[in-house]
Amino acid sequence: MQMLTNPFVWLMRIRHRCGYGVHSPFAFRFITEVIYEKSSYYAYQDCDKLLSWRQRFRIRRMCHLLFRCVNFVQPHKILVKEANPLVERYLQSGCSKALVQHQADGSKVDFCYLSSPEDELMKSLSQKSMLVVDNLRENLNWFKSLPYVLAFDLFDVGIALFDPKYNKQYYIVNF
Repeated sequence: MQMLTNPFVWLMRIRHRCGYGVHSPFAFRFITEVIYEKSSYYAYQDCDKLLSWRQRFRIRRMCHLLFRCVNFVQPHKILVKEANPLVERYLQSGCSKALVQHQADGSKVDFCYLSSPEDELMKSLSQKSMLVVDNLRENLNWFKSLPYVLAFDLFDVGIALFDPKYNKQYYIVNF
């Protein structure tokens, strides 16, 4: 979760902020209502109490994004690989009815969070799944080779949706 990015990278990607240039209604709604949502959610205060001062500046923004993604999808099963326990807390708070797994058991999952690429986990994703990949810059070629339908490149994080009812598109978002 490298959230302190280079300001020059942010300036180079500034034309991709707030959904500018996105023509798909679903993608625009996802960008504006999930990625760029500014309002406070019900579980932010409880989960933020567990963060140290150092973590509040480094990973809080990412954890809030994961919370909003899970809250948007409302999954039944969440697969989390190699994640910080705080991340799991945010994911569980986003959808309390969801079952959090650490290993793929052969059944389909609705939400998957990976900190490093794993090709074998792709078999456990359904057509309605959302995949969130951390450390995207290190895994960009792997991420682009996925059979996603909608993909959002947030520089440090990649979000892929596999729903076939949308047209295939790769969006760059200045997060």
